[in-house]
Amino acid sequence: MVRLWRMSMETWSASMVVIAERSAMLGNAAIFPEAFDAKEFNRMVPEKVDAFTRGMMGAARARDPIEAAENALAPVHSRVTANARRLRRR
Repeated sequence: MVRLWRMSMETWSASMVVIAERSAMLGNAAIFPEAFDAKEFNRMVPEKVDAFTRGMMGAARARDPIEAAENALAPVHSRVTANARRLRRR
């Protein structure tokens, strides 16, 4: 249960960073089209589909509801925390 809570809080805080960074990038690209980062924007949807698909497959293998929630969140947590670290370095 503690693991689920920790992953939830880390996912929540990393999501805020990713949303803020990507929103700033979109706003900047609207003003300066040459600043548009196609690679970054093209990865947004496929990475979500992949993470949520892997999460649901993990949840289906769980033996109890807490394990199902942890398995569902783990790929999303992994992806969003990695994105936050990467985008902070930009």
